[in-house]
Amino acid sequence: TLRNHKKPIMTNPWEEKVCKMAQTSLLQGKQFYCREWVFHKLQHCLQEKTNCCNSAVNTPSLVMNSGNNASVVSGKGAAWGVLLVGGPGSGKTALCTELLWPSSPTSVQRGLHRQALAFHFCKAQDSDTLCVGGFIRGLVAQICRSGLLQGYEDKLRDPAVQSLLQPGECERNPAEAFKRCVLLPLLGMKPPQQSLYLLVDSVDEGCNVTEGEHTSTSLSGTVAELLAGHHEFFPPWLLLLCSARKQSKAVTKMFTG
Repeated sequence: TLRNHKKPIMTNPWEEKVCKMAQTSLLQGKQFYCREWVFHKLQHCLQEKTNCCNSAVNTPSLVMNSGNNASVVSGKGAAWGVLLVGGPGSGKTALCTELLWPSSPTSVQRGLHRQALAFHFCKAQDSDTLCVGGFIRGLVAQICRSGLLQGYEDKLRDPAVQSLLQPGECERNPAEAFKRCVLLPLLGMKPPQQSLYLLVDSVDEGCNVTEGEHTSTSLSGTVAELLAGHHEFFPPWLLLLCSARKQSKAVTKMFTG
């Protein structure tokens, strides 16, 4: 729960359990071998993000209204991410797990895990981890706990923002909740010294993929749709890192660029 808030984000023990499930991996603690090149590539991408933030590059912007406040949102020039694709069983989840909970004390990923702002594991066998509302509330709770962005909690004190995080409301309007509770507060933060990343494993779970199209199994859409529809408005210091099966072409095409 959020500290010093009249209305905590999560008070339901069941909901806290759901968020915990999406923030754990069955592969935690298992030794990871090889594929150091992937971590070096990710290290390079994060450094590129940091360099872009340090250089005064003008990018397109969009003004989004948030109650009585207006925020300038970085445009497509600053929004690029990493999509990790591979066949079933190729080690995508294992790699994401190693990135967050390194098994080697002297590895590159030992430093990278400190730049994780938040993460989410979509699991086919656990439909609760595919809930868009739970995904948003889980991100908010993690960002508050991370301690990486001082002042983020203060931006959530607005009763209108709090109401968007309530169960039911978040599911009814996930796009507005994501903008008001995640994107706008992050865009209003002072950029951290090092770029950070948001990791979402198996982002293609929860989509019924057919040839050339995909449909959502949820009335509030999917995590993939939410991220793809708002990625261009991520702050330039935040790297979106997703994994998906290469067979899920309809989903992976959402994340071109």
